[in-house]
Amino acid sequence: MSLFLESASLLAERGFRVFPLIPKSKRPLKLSDGFDHFDAATTDADQLRVWADAEPNANVALSPDENFCFLETDDDAALKIACADIPPEVWDTARVGARDNRCYYIFRQTMRTRRAGNMTVSREGQENLFEFKQHRVYCTGPGSIHPCGKPYLATWRPISAMPDVLLNRLCDLAGAPKAGAAQKMSEETQRHTELLDRFLDTYEVSTTGDWFNKGKQWYRPIECPWADEHENKNEGTSTCVVYTEGGGYGFDCKHRCSTKRWKEFHAELELRLPNRRFSFVNDAVPVATIGQVTSAPQTPGVPADWRSLFHSKEDALNAPPITFLIDGFLQREGVTAIAGPVRERKSLIALNVAHALVTGEKLFDHFAVVKKPERVLYLCPEVSLGPFTDRLKKIGLMDYVGKTLFYRTLSADGTLKLDAEELKPALPGSVVILDTAIRFLEGDENSSKDVRAFADGIFALLRDGAESVVMLHHSPKDSGDTMTLENAMRGSGDMGAFLACCWGTRLQDATKPYESPSYLENLKQRDFESKPFEVTGSPDCRLHIVADPETCAVTLQGRKGFKGNKDGKDEAATALIKANHLLSAVKLSKLLEEHDIKRSSEWVRRRKFEMEKANGGNGSITTRQIQT
Repeated sequence: MSLFLESASLLAERGFRVFPLIPKSKRPLKLSDGFDHFDAATTDADQLRVWADAEPNANVALSPDENFCFLETDDDAALKIACADIPPEVWDTARVGARDNRCYYIFRQTMRTRRAGNMTVSREGQENLFEFKQHRVYCTGPGSIHPCGKPYLATWRPISAMPDVLLNRLCDLAGAPKAGAAQKMSEETQRHTELLDRFLDTYEVSTTGDWFNKGKQWYRPIECPWADEHENKNEGTSTCVVYTEGGGYGFDCKHRCSTKRWKEFHAELELRLPNRRFSFVNDAVPVATIGQVTSAPQTPGVPADWRSLFHSKEDALNAPPITFLIDGFLQREGVTAIAGPVRERKSLIALNVAHALVTGEKLFDHFAVVKKPERVLYLCPEVSLGPFTDRLKKIGLMDYVGKTLFYRTLSADGTLKLDAEELKPALPGSVVILDTAIRFLEGDENSSKDVRAFADGIFALLRDGAESVVMLHHSPKDSGDTMTLENAMRGSGDMGAFLACCWGTRLQDATKPYESPSYLENLKQRDFESKPFEVTGSPDCRLHIVADPETCAVTLQGRKGFKGNKDGKDEAATALIKANHLLSAVKLSKLLEEHDIKRSSEWVRRRKFEMEKANGGNGSITTRQIQT
């Protein structure tokens, strides 16, 4: 028996869904049938033999499903210390590891773990404290061989359900809301869920669990009409009907029929029982259609309850706080713009955002990733496949392509619109990057009507589950030497109105597109305060912050002034700075003025930085260095 088949078969017998990894590696093997690894994960013995024949020595991956979730740590001792005040019995479950102090624990899923979702707590300069893996991620299974050559060994014990006290602690450490019990239904929600229950009864659809919620979405587990197509018979809550508060009804299945939506689900039930008809209208409650709720006919003379048009006090008390994917830079549940002139690094900034989100590394070496999304969808219909892929290689993202990074360029077939049905399954848990926004706007960017329609399409991405949307947009030509929301966003003023945040950017010296720092400023500080900062580039496409904006103020350099050494005194100014380099930028600026050389303190500061960098410095230099 092959290494893979022996390990995978034993795990499948225990009920774990598995798929193959490259031998002695943690990376998935490319599947010949083209299936996504998480969709292909299975307990089916025939499929395991097919994979074993293709690669007998493959490692094996365990994929979370409706039954199992995983708590992985690169520092078991530190995690135990962080949980020292909770009962030690929480760790009494199966454990797998290949190296000392690194392991993962296996737990059974609960309603609360499903609501919590994936979580990661990283530590600067250290390994991750933990990763909670609940959906569309994986762990390397026992029987596999670690890249260092050691085997993954399991300590098998009865697998317990994830204790609430441990899950709450993980949420605290990750800065995430506690995954509590299902909230109480409002009267409006109760009317809709009761209506859906009657609809299911009419078509004899069996339910397998009670209603539970994730935010404003309510789920009822059911038996899937296409269950025969499922690759895994451990159903759990993998198939549900859904009611979204204010957003209509839906059908959600995590198996190979995941592309089917409410329309197909409804039609399938009617096809199976053609003599039955369920009328949403006749039940005297709002009519539900795909992604939309419309009002039922009103009885003449009886006014609708106008209070239902507004949020209730209960809504206000349960409103979630403002949260971030990238602390102080990228807000969740909102639209962030990166705006600037053509050819001034907007796409490079967006690529660095994507890099931070999929790797968990700090953005620009400064802004911490608070929560990694399940995936990043980078839509760039104005660059062809070759040039964009070259950037991905330089910045080091190729290993993430097809796993947590998905991109589409000008070279892809056809046009992908934001409201495309085939895009919707990819949206939950994702960050969508539109490079640039104008490629997705139908109509005139100067038309308020067309821009409002575009905004509706953007917000639909968020309603369909996207964590955040990042859109790149051009600034108008000749926007002057100042930067505001109005002159950074080309087109109708409505374009800036629907944003949660807008990072305006320009090169400090447009005549030096490769050497010049980029200036970034939050031009719409609606929900959080931030200060301008500068970043510089490197050949690997990574951008690095010049200085901490909390301690080093920066300003946007004008494009007239002394650009290009207009007065011919740059050399003399540099000589004076070298001779008096211990003085502050403000004092040096005054000293230059005494020698009839007008330069701002910001110009002096940047020149000192360039001199330090040229001498191999890292922000500080010696007299010997700067005078040589």
